[in-house]
Amino acid sequence: MHTKSCSKTSGISLAAFLICAYACATGCQSLAGFWVGMQGGELIKAEYELSDGPLLILFDDRAGRIDRPQALRQAHKTTSDMFAEHEVNTRVIPFTEWQRFQQSADKYDRLTIREIGERMGAEQVIYVGVEKFATQSQEGAPIYQGVFEARVKVISTDRTRDVRMWPRDGAGYRVVVSTDPTPMDGDTSEGDVADELGKKMGEKVAKLFYEHREHE
Repeated sequence: MHTKSCSKTSGISLAAFLICAYACATGCQSLAGFWVGMQGGELIKAEYELSDGPLLILFDDRAGRIDRPQALRQAHKTTSDMFAEHEVNTRVIPFTEWQRFQQSADKYDRLTIREIGERMGAEQVIYVGVEKFATQSQEGAPIYQGVFEARVKVISTDRTRDVRMWPRDGAGYRVVVSTDPTPMDGDTSEGDVADELGKKMGEKVAKLFYEHREHE
């Protein structure tokens, strides 16, 4: 026991010595980004800084590309939870409120993003337009391999001529997530793949709006 303890202590001391030696030899240089964020990867800045007012996260699938509704619920929950955890915005309008509005609003499909946000009491809208969703992206293959693609933009609900806040032009910031191939006769179900896609999309959308490490 004593030998193992000494060996472990010596290993830690050696590692500390090598780090100090490297710092001195290189003039620190921030110790190579303090070992690149202690192996957390490069620091990635937020693409856009949201306000702290009421926020609508709108995962829009008007074209009906998603046949597993839990993917949208999971994506919204993940984004909302991460915003709260990282103090991005704690006033996200609940997914269930949007569902009720969608079902009850007159001519919902004719409303603009700005109008939906305004009528739901939001100050800003994170619009996530679904472009592709599939739990089996390789047709005919007996495997689940999901893919979820969307375009993200931030819209103001102010009644102004230019409501686009980010990005300033184009179709929006493209976000793509996927899952690893899984045999259909295994323990993973199509619903599991949909949930994973939703969670991954939610994470990627959330990380657009706060500073984080590459591998977090």
